[in-house]
Amino acid sequence: MEEEKKDDPPPVKRYRREEKSSESEEDLDNYEPYVPVKERKKQQLLKLGRIGQLAAEAAAEPKSSSDNDPDDETSQEEWGRRYNVSLLDQHSELKRLAEARALSAAERQAREEEHILESVAQSKALMGVAELAKGIQYEEPIKTSWRPPRCILELPEERHERVRRQLRILVEGDDVPPPIRTFQHMKFPKGILRGLEAKGIKKPTPIQVQGIPAVLSGRDMIGIAFTGSGKTLVFTLPIIMMCLEQEIKMPFIKNEGPYGLIICPSRELAKQTHDIIQHFVKQLKLCGNPEIRSCLAIGGKHPNYL
Repeated sequence: MEEEKKDDPPPVKRYRREEKSSESEEDLDNYEPYVPVKERKKQQLLKLGRIGQLAAEAAAEPKSSSDNDPDDETSQEEWGRRYNVSLLDQHSELKRLAEARALSAAERQAREEEHILESVAQSKALMGVAELAKGIQYEEPIKTSWRPPRCILELPEERHERVRRQLRILVEGDDVPPPIRTFQHMKFPKGILRGLEAKGIKKPTPIQVQGIPAVLSGRDMIGIAFTGSGKTLVFTLPIIMMCLEQEIKMPFIKNEGPYGLIICPSRELAKQTHDIIQHFVKQLKLCGNPEIRSCLAIGGKHPNYL
């Protein structure tokens, strides 16, 4: 009997098998097949590519409202829900689009600057509306009596280029006046030189070395230099010299003028420029030169005639 008992198979618990079968059916319903890591990365890349395509299509569509629409964030959320895009993917794509918009803005600004330079090259940017309407063209520079010293004119062009390279001066244009490295060689009168000494200015800066001779020669010039490089003297000193020459040869009469106009972008810069002009005008008067009067006109205030 004991041998028969050993040969008999163990009893089968059918109720447990039935429970397992029911559980397996539920698992089959919720079963998600395993996807290898490589395949998952591939699907992610495809998904991101689809996101970029959808974003490009959305950007290409014309917008009836302005770019600063307050409902923009709501539309982005609806876009994410519509295409079942995760928040992380939405953030990455929106960040990329923002960088692309910033780049396009920089390109747009660069194109505007290029257009401005082209208009300047065509000698139209500095002309008034009436001149443009009448088709007036200025083919010759302003005629002035100033000429560089003979010792500077006799120097070869290689010397001028060497000076520009040393001071890192870049010039464009035809028949550029030579650079002058001292105020004495610029033929300033004693009053101007005393005014420079009073301000502690002993030698010109690079923008002054090339800019002042160009303006004194009557040439149109656009000068670009960093803050504190002395750009104000490049246009104030030639204006003072021109007015002084006019006053000596043919004194101003009532209701005549002005002979120079300086337009500043801020009140502080206008006040600073006027103070500089007044300083040199005062020094010229102390040295026996005719009085040069200047006027400061600021928005919101009555002009002060000095």
